[in-house]
Amino acid sequence: MMLCPCGSTRPYADCCQPLHLGQTQASSPEQLMRSRYCAFVQGQAQYLYDTHHPEFRAGLSVDELAEASQQTQWLGLTIVAAPAPQGSQGVVEFKARFHQGEDEGILHERSRFALQQGRWLYCDGEFDPKPVAAGRNAPCPCGSGKKFKRCCG
Repeated sequence: MMLCPCGSTRPYADCCQPLHLGQTQASSPEQLMRSRYCAFVQGQAQYLYDTHHPEFRAGLSVDELAEASQQTQWLGLTIVAAPAPQGSQGVVEFKARFHQGEDEGILHERSRFALQQGRWLYCDGEFDPKPVAAGRNAPCPCGSGKKFKRCCG
């Protein structure tokens, strides 16, 4: 039994594989984030392209995604924050360890997702985001419109 590379501790066949095969859709931004990470690990460029919001592709191609997947060895995913989606918008902050050439590093991103026609899609992300440092009664920085203490706090 192969554990899913997304870090869920579940077998791949019961976790990200059904999404990759198109048998089911991600039910949340976090599930889509995990499945996209797993697709990067496995070099599934078509899935990455298909789950990238069309309005945010800006010339992105399946070939470009395949090349990026081949050049990087992904070593682990940590979800930093994944607050409940607000309507058709969602945010997931993550850290992904990687090895590329002679370098090892951590990709730290706060990704934005949108629900379109019943499917969660990746929009874009902020790299190395500033830490969430909101007061308890301040608006939540995730953009939910709720107070920080009622959302990500």
